[in-house]
Amino acid sequence: MTTEISAEQNPDDANDHSSDRVESSHKVDALIEQLSQEKQQDEKVLESHDLLFDELNADKLREREREYTDIEKHWVRSKVWLKTIKDLAQNVREIHGRGIRYFTLPGFHRLDVGLLLRENLLDIDPIDSNCVYVAGFEADPSKFGRMAGRSPKFKLLANCSVESALTDAKNDYYSELQSLFPFDVVNLDLTTSLTPQHEGPYSKTMQAINAVFKRQSEHSAKWALFLTFRNVHSDWEEIALAQLFDNLQKNIGDYPAVRDAFLERHEEHNVANLKQKRVETCISQAVVKWLIDRAHHFNIQLESYHCYQYQRYPKGVPKYTICKQVLVFSRGTVSVAEVPTKSTPRETWMEQNLVKCIQQHKPVDVEEKLLEISYNVPEIFDQIREEITQLCTIGEG
Repeated sequence: MTTEISAEQNPDDANDHSSDRVESSHKVDALIEQLSQEKQQDEKVLESHDLLFDELNADKLREREREYTDIEKHWVRSKVWLKTIKDLAQNVREIHGRGIRYFTLPGFHRLDVGLLLRENLLDIDPIDSNCVYVAGFEADPSKFGRMAGRSPKFKLLANCSVESALTDAKNDYYSELQSLFPFDVVNLDLTTSLTPQHEGPYSKTMQAINAVFKRQSEHSAKWALFLTFRNVHSDWEEIALAQLFDNLQKNIGDYPAVRDAFLERHEEHNVANLKQKRVETCISQAVVKWLIDRAHHFNIQLESYHCYQYQRYPKGVPKYTICKQVLVFSRGTVSVAEVPTKSTPRETWMEQNLVKCIQQHKPVDVEEKLLEISYNVPEIFDQIREEITQLCTIGEG
């Protein structure tokens, strides 16, 4: 699982940096272009990680990394994620008297963590004031080494994939990570589908998400899950996708309220029709339905749900969609009318959750939203770039 770090800009913004590209070395340009090909990002990083220190100027590379941080993602980060976390933080302080405990895939510049530090939202270690209650993951050793030198330090910074840390009991970080749960916010900011074709239907990513729900079931108050994934039909393992679609269709058949909500929201009577007309919408809807099912299995109920998306325009390959799901959960109430046996007893709120996840599945097009804002605030894009630049400096040694 990799974090969404070095992303292509919208072509409309490319001219802003043309003079910088002319002045930059060909080697830096070549490396950044490689990193920008998100589909091959992991392989390219592994092939070139020695160059980061040996052949390239680190300050110039950091400047170029900032240049390629995408505007749409940061708008979601600063306007959607931050608002959700602020709302949770007030509740956390009232109940526990502390700050937010945060699980993330931060990337080198830790922009999401920087936002929370700037707003004084994170829980601070009572023993070490230079340590925040954050669990972060970076699989690439060279990036991990650079991140480890930043301040404040994390409660846990793991040099491994997040799937391995969550699901492999032999992983060096498995027990330590388990001891840090539950978190107030779990941010799984991925750049792949949930079921890559080479992993089989029940992928490591989906197993990791299930492990998150299992460990978060002990949370006594509201908590948030941010899930980002590549919404490209051809990326998904076909058997897994068919099972997700069948799962959604079964609920439509079993619950009249879900059937009616689906028809009202999507103007289709069944999943097959929606898949044929708008497959990405169908995938996104099926994913959130699966998330709700896993939450219910651990007696976790949905409080609110929102969805955002935007297009990516990589050079040389077709454009694709990034989907960002924002869910807030709480512990579900349990009826005394039925004794739990092999299966989880159905509660009234469970059907209500199914209806809610369909009714509220209204993906906001971030590109259109920014364009709309720019009519009244034409400097919005410059403001976002400036904030990114400022956040990149937080914690630099």
